[in-house]
Amino acid sequence: MKNCSCSEMQGSVRERTLEIFATIRSRCPVLKQIFVPDNIWPEFQKWHRQPDKAAFHRSILLLALERGYLGRVTSAIHRYLITAGLPRTEVRKQYLKDLRERWMYSSAMERHRKFRSFFGKVVELQFAEWLESQGWTVSELEALQEGPDIGAKRTERRDTAFEVKFIGKEDFDFEKLLESIKDEEKEGAGGWSASPYVAANYLLFRAYEAAKQLKKTTYDRIAVLVISENDHTWFRFHDQIKNNWIDWTNPTYFSGDDKWEEFLTRQKTRYPNLKDDLKPTLESLNAVWILGHSNHQFNLKVEVPFGA
Repeated sequence: MKNCSCSEMQGSVRERTLEIFATIRSRCPVLKQIFVPDNIWPEFQKWHRQPDKAAFHRSILLLALERGYLGRVTSAIHRYLITAGLPRTEVRKQYLKDLRERWMYSSAMERHRKFRSFFGKVVELQFAEWLESQGWTVSELEALQEGPDIGAKRTERRDTAFEVKFIGKEDFDFEKLLESIKDEEKEGAGGWSASPYVAANYLLFRAYEAAKQLKKTTYDRIAVLVISENDHTWFRFHDQIKNNWIDWTNPTYFSGDDKWEEFLTRQKTRYPNLKDDLKPTLESLNAVWILGHSNHQFNLKVEVPFGA
């Protein structure tokens, strides 16, 4: 990353974003070899010359360039996936494929879903880098081998496995956003949120999901819930987190609306004993961490310890 063009401040670039990005990309192996390689570069340019008017989607790379923190997006990829100007040979092929920024080439809702998947991988690597800034040493990455998202060590702790779950704008909220764009009389986020109890349920489910994925490891286990603060997502969960709505020692789902029940029914294809299995699965964890994610930086909000 040191001295790479992606980390240089560009000043005001708004009117020439794509042109300046092209110059930086030509010199940055993360942009040219991983995020936007030559085989998708023409399509990337074409799409961004025709602004999206359905949901106003834009590349996270171009937005980060305009806002002055492109280096925050690329830093972890430089650190863990690049060597001698090329992707490390150990990087798993599917992981490389998932990091291509090509989520925007479909309908608005499908773009939204693909973006969450793409950005989740970016956040995972950014979290590994954040861990190192907190005194941990990263020893394993799912990007390089089978296993947990991240394996890390710290002097006073046992080896620890982290499973990272990124929580961004959900489909329901996005549908309302599309409606508000079409109808200028609908302003702001008022009336967008589903039941606050459903939001608490969703946090529990994502922690459960992470705990299930950590079942095979012999390391200590921490489920990491990363909540976006760059849209209205954090406000959906703020009160529930601040006021301790979730009893982590005796977790149970609140009664939900029809959409929540439909969601649970879909999940039972993967987790047949979802409700009965909730408490013992969460008890297999050593902790749940909840972090905010804003402008590609982390803010640790809550640490919930368990007795595993």
